[in-house]
Amino acid sequence: MLRKYLQPQRYVRRLQALTASFSKPITDYEAETLTEFVYQKTVAFNRITSLDLGMRSEHMLLAVSIALEEKLPGTPCRVLDFGGACGVHCKLVNLLFPDVEVKWAVVETASMLRRARALETNSLKFFEDIDSAVAWLEGVDLLNSNSVLQYLQNPLLTTQQLLELSPKVVLWGRLMLAKGPTFVDRQRTMLFNHGPGEVVPTGFRNRPILNKVTKLSRDDFLSAHQARYRLRCEAEEHGFSTYLFSRR
Repeated sequence: MLRKYLQPQRYVRRLQALTASFSKPITDYEAETLTEFVYQKTVAFNRITSLDLGMRSEHMLLAVSIALEEKLPGTPCRVLDFGGACGVHCKLVNLLFPDVEVKWAVVETASMLRRARALETNSLKFFEDIDSAVAWLEGVDLLNSNSVLQYLQNPLLTTQQLLELSPKVVLWGRLMLAKGPTFVDRQRTMLFNHGPGEVVPTGFRNRPILNKVTKLSRDDFLSAHQARYRLRCEAEEHGFSTYLFSRR
């Protein structure tokens, strides 16, 4: 009688089906599931009014402080946020510097742009290409790029192109660099590890995300900055590198 009610075979089948749905990976940054998840987490994060110092905000604090040096009163800090998703770092800077005016341009994929543009303000805009973003900014005080280069086809070329804009300060966060020559690898993460903050939006399953990554040679990366930039600080954490440079 008890076995009739428990129905263990049906339970096992449901568990297997659920496990299979969890294991189906997301393989494209353009995937709507990932885009929507990051958007929903950003909306939740934008509601906070006080800064959690556990967010690794010290590098952004230093980067903006250097970018603001010698700025004329009343002129905004112009930030090019390359691969900045839904603009969460703009919110972070607003919390760090509530009295500082910023002009923030995010360059993103078409999929992310379609969702993120709902969050645009007079000081936060989203663009699909670098040239349009820089034209709106009318110059770059701070180049910010967090966990982006490794997902590009040619990270060294993109680094060189961005440095040609001659930003005053450059902050590279969460880079995956190679100690030897540049090589291509695979990365597996989980959906719930993406996006800002700890709040997980409802209606999502925690699925794996598979990406091809190009780990740029650390020596090549540093050499690209050597002529015009001075390394101000660097940090290593869990296989990721953060670098802060300022123009010589």
